[in-house]
Amino acid sequence: MQSGPARVLIQSDVTNIPALFVRHPDWHVMYDVEPDLAARTRHRFFDMASAERAQVVGFHFPSRAWTDREDGAGYRLVPAAWSPVL
Repeated sequence: MQSGPARVLIQSDVTNIPALFVRHPDWHVMYDVEPDLAARTRHRFFDMASAERAQVVGFHFPSRAWTDREDGAGYRLVPAAWSPVL
């Protein structure tokens, strides 16, 4: 979604436990039927979010909207101001 320069990326199960898999996108869990593809998908998604400075909304997130930034080999989630109006 986009409103002016602001973008929101909506993900469902790219990360099922954001506290772990955003910070460590190469880690795997039993739900990753294709572990290598899951890791590539996480990297690709969060690279895009970081490059576009987009807010990310997703299932299993502890807050409604976050902005992610690169942090070493993984990423980190930073709480972002949230408004129901785009």
